Amino acid sequence: MIKKIMFVCGVGCTMLANAQSSKFEGVNIALNINAATMTTNLADTFTLGESSTNASIQGGYSFALSEKALLSLGATYLMGDLNAGSVNGSSIQSKAKNLYTIYVEPAYVMGTTAIYGKLAYIATKGAITSYSDEYSDDFNGTGYGVGIRTMIDKNMYFQVEFMNATFNSKTIQSLPIQPGGTIGTGGIGYRF
Repeated sequence: MIKKIMFVCGVGCTMLANAQSSKFEGVNIALNINAATMTTNLADTFTLGESSTNASIQGGYSFALSEKALLSLGATYLMGDLNAGSVNGSSIQSKAKNLYTIYVEPAYVMGTTAIYGKLAYIATKGAITSYSDEYSDDFNGTGYGVGIRTMIDKNMYFQVEFMNATFNSKTIQSLPIQPGGTIGTGGIGYRF
């Protein structure tokens, strides 16, 4: 029994030491500006694409695994639609609406900077508007990317990230559709 208590205390002390060594550990929130190029593949023969910008909010928790290793879990919600292409000016448009991610980020910490990879579950409502009619469906997929986060002071940080998104294919109005895209993000956050 004493060995078990000593083991639990040792693990707890190790976790506490790791937590104190990481400037990034804890609850964090961020406000980001996104620049995205989204695409819509129609029937595997024609691809629409368009760039647009919006903002996103992000929240998560970062765990110190060691003095140099960090693991973050979190979610991001993009506020505003992302254009995904149009035909004939604006008579037919494709958009990604209500896009959100749930992610895991393993990171390597060097002083006040963390370099991380990202793997995310990503979901959106894909909408195609043809004149005044709108057809939509829910799409989900995988996002993967890389980023860098640098502490500005004890609690505030700046981050830059690039993520590629691949979604599942669905049929809307007998037309096979598959959205995708690349999202670049820059933002400022606060660690509690």
